[in-house]
Amino acid sequence: MFEVNAVELQEALIKDLKVGLTPMVASSPGMGKSDIIRSIAEIFKLKVIDFRVSQCEPVDMQGYPGTVNDLNVNNLQRMTFHIPEYFPIETDNIPDGYEGWLLFLDEFNSGTKQTEAAAYKLILDREVYKHKLHPRCLIAAAGNLTTDRAIVNTQSTATTSRLNHYRMRVDHKVWVDWANAHDIDHRIISLIKFKPEILHKFNPGSNELTFPCPRTWEFASKVIKTEEKIDRLTTIRLAGTVGEGAAVELTTYSEIYQNLPTIEQILSNPKSGWKVPKEPSEQYAITTMLAHNCTDKTIDKIIVAINRLPVDFQVITFKDIYKRSPKLKGHPLIKTWIAENSSVIF
Repeated sequence: MFEVNAVELQEALIKDLKVGLTPMVASSPGMGKSDIIRSIAEIFKLKVIDFRVSQCEPVDMQGYPGTVNDLNVNNLQRMTFHIPEYFPIETDNIPDGYEGWLLFLDEFNSGTKQTEAAAYKLILDREVYKHKLHPRCLIAAAGNLTTDRAIVNTQSTATTSRLNHYRMRVDHKVWVDWANAHDIDHRIISLIKFKPEILHKFNPGSNELTFPCPRTWEFASKVIKTEEKIDRLTTIRLAGTVGEGAAVELTTYSEIYQNLPTIEQILSNPKSGWKVPKEPSEQYAITTMLAHNCTDKTIDKIIVAINRLPVDFQVITFKDIYKRSPKLKGHPLIKTWIAENSSVIF
C-alpha cells in the first residue's frame, strides 16, 4: 500500500472530504494523524466531534431504543430509536462561529464487531436510524495498525469498502518544518536533522513503556524547554517520555552546545567573533541556533553569520527561518541572499 507523509496526507484528506468521501488514516501510534484531522477542521472552521469508537456500544451509533405514541391508533406505543445529540442531523443549526462539523471517528478499528456493523449506515448512507446527517457534516476516521500491538481488530470488507484508506509514514523533513512552526526546542530539532532515524523508532515487540515518535518528542520539548542544561534528573524525565535510548542520545547531543559559541557571542561579532564548527553535528546545531534567534531585529547580523557556513548548511538555516518566521521571507536581506544563491537552491 502507498504511504504518505503528513503534508501529502493533509492534501489528500481535504480533497476526499470536499467530494463527500470518508477517509480512514492508519499509522503506528504517535505519528500525529489526529492532529492533522483537527488542523483540517480548524482551516475550514468545522467543529470537531471527537467520537472514540473503541469506547462505544452499537446503540451509540444507531440510537437508544424507546417508544413513541402512534399517531393513528390511540393508546398504542411503537418502538423507535432516540438518536444521540452528538450527531448533527438535517434540522440542526450550525454552531456560531463554525461552517459545519467534522465527525472524527477515532480509534475506528478498535471497536467491537457489533459497533462496526452499526457504523455501516452512518458512513455510507450518512444516516443515524432514519435521520440524515446534516449536509455540512463531514466524516473522517483513524486508527492504529494491526501490527503495532495496539488494541486493533480486523475489519470486515463491508466496512473497509466504505472508506478511502491511507497509511501514514514519518518524514523527518516535514516534521522539522512543523517543529519550527510550533516552537519545539531547538536542540531536539537539531538532533532530528542530524539523525533523522531517531524521530520515530517503534518496536511493537519491545517491553519499554514509551518510544521516540512525533508525539513524544513534542512532550520532550516541554521537558527541556526551561532547562539550559540537561542534567541527570532531566535525562530521567526524558527517558519516561521518549525512552531511555533516545533520552541518552538527546542528552549526549546537547553537550555539543557547550563547545559552540553562544548566540550572544555570534551577534556581538558575527563576521569574525566566533569559530565556525567543522563537525556536521555541530554545524547542524549552529543552523538551528541561528534560525531560532532570527528576528527582524537580529536578521542583519544573523545573515552575516549564516554566510560563514558551508552553502548547504546555509540553505538548511534559511529553510528553518522560513518555517519559524514566515514574515521574514520578504526581507530585503533574504531576497538578496536568494538572488545570489539561486543556482544552489534550485
